[in-house]
Amino acid sequence: MHVSAQLSAGPACSPGGWKAKARTLVATRPPCVASPGTCGTPQPSQQRLQPSNAVAGVGVSVPGGNNNSSGSGSGPSSSGRAVSPMPTSRSSASSPSAAKQRPLSQPLQILVRAAAEARVASAAPAELSEVNSRLAATSSWPALQVLALQYQGRLDQQSVVAVLRRAAQLAAGTSSPSQAEQYACARFLESMAMSCANLIPAMAPGTVAAVLSTLGALGVSGMVVMRQVPYMVVALVQALILASLPQLHHYSPPQLAYVLRGCALLSPSGLPEVWLDEWQSVTAGAVLRQMPPDALDAVVASLQTLYQRQNWLPEDGWLGELLQAVEAQLGDYGGSELRHLVVALAGLEVRPHNGWLGSFRAAFDQRVAAAEMAPHEIAGVLYAFTKLEVAFA
Repeated sequence: MHVSAQLSAGPACSPGGWKAKARTLVATRPPCVASPGTCGTPQPSQQRLQPSNAVAGVGVSVPGGNNNSSGSGSGPSSSGRAVSPMPTSRSSASSPSAAKQRPLSQPLQILVRAAAEARVASAAPAELSEVNSRLAATSSWPALQVLALQYQGRLDQQSVVAVLRRAAQLAAGTSSPSQAEQYACARFLESMAMSCANLIPAMAPGTVAAVLSTLGALGVSGMVVMRQVPYMVVALVQALILASLPQLHHYSPPQLAYVLRGCALLSPSGLPEVWLDEWQSVTAGAVLRQMPPDALDAVVASLQTLYQRQNWLPEDGWLGELLQAVEAQLGDYGGSELRHLVVALAGLEVRPHNGWLGSFRAAFDQRVAAAEMAPHEIAGVLYAFTKLEVAFA
């Protein structure tokens, strides 16, 4: 089966080399102010949340005059969005002394208070070998839930990562989770949130990235019901978002992709734009080209979630770099990955240029000829291109 594609006449390519089906929608998108979920024209009385509390629904608005005395005050970015000033020194913000002096963010205060009310007492951490031994014998979600309760308050950073990775392994082996398994997973994650409460201020970048990445993997697997994310899990993710802001430049390319997925999936109120702007800045250029197909797929899917939830898209130039990175690896994409990719692009209303579509068509034809795509995957690709006004002949 051979499929060819032709683009109908459309708007000129953007600086990044892609076309948008509804170009005016992208170009005239109103800036988001005060909270990622609130869009409109900024008014003098509206202030963006500062980085210490810039999570939608959690935090307070601080007058900009207190923090914008330097020359790096807030102003519109090239994409038309207001940009909050970033911390002037990443190294000082991520140092242990700065972590001790920095006041607790409101999401972290919620976690600490909840842990105290649940009488989760901090104790000497259990040996990692002991935790690993228990994890090796844990093969069900109820058993993992019990383990998390038994070690609540006794897990150090390494043990937290080990327990969450075991949860990801269980999720990967569960094709169709039952309601009982989803319930056990929710209670397990609440226990882990309590254990993380006192660890977050001193969490290393690798630990923060691992926790957020694993939470995202659990969300994709279906173990976490997106419409019923436990409140403590949302507070945990929001606290980690704020903790990761000065750490993003320490993450590897795959970590950056999976951290974005975890944050986007488990933040029902959206992400603070100051965090998104920093993430976009850190991932530009060579970082995108170093991401494997699965990581790029996570990025594209996360952008679709953010666009639907808070009307946020990266700048045109960054989107062009993303499409170039994807195009270079289209030959490594499987049938389901190709479908996910083009469906996400249709959801973003981003239509690549003819050269990119030619590369996609070649990869698509190869998968179809090798019978590596199911009928519903082929139908998904055709439907997505119809939405993008790409005519197949």
